Amino acid sequence: MAKTKKIAQEDLKKFFEKMKMNLHQFGKETGVWMKKGERELSRLSKIGKLEFDVVNLNMKKEKLFKDIGKRVVESGLSEQINDSAIRNMSNKADAAMKESQKKKSEISKIGKRFLKSGSTRSKKKIAR
Repeated sequence: MAKTKKIAQEDLKKFFEKMKMNLHQFGKETGVWMKKGERELSRLSKIGKLEFDVVNLNMKKEKLFKDIGKRVVESGLSEQINDSAIRNMSNKADAAMKESQKKKSEISKIGKRFLKSGSTRSKKKIAR
């Protein structure tokens, strides 16, 4: 009886040691996944801000094109268009388009950096 009790205690001790190792490994894995989640959230936040900037720049560009159109109609279609205000609005629209392209390029770079980091792969498996 004492022998089986001792064997049961040893088995229970082994079981708890294994469970301790598994929980420790699980804690490490959880920490790794939390950091990956934090990086992903940061990446998505940066992309979201840049996308918002692109939308604002496109709205600005569209308003400038609308203003250019109004100015052309007001100046009369028969007159030669040599208006510094139109030229100024056109330059601003070009600048908005260039800035929008920069933002889109940044979005692309952030996505590529994330993919290169391999942030969705687990490095170790939990011991069994």
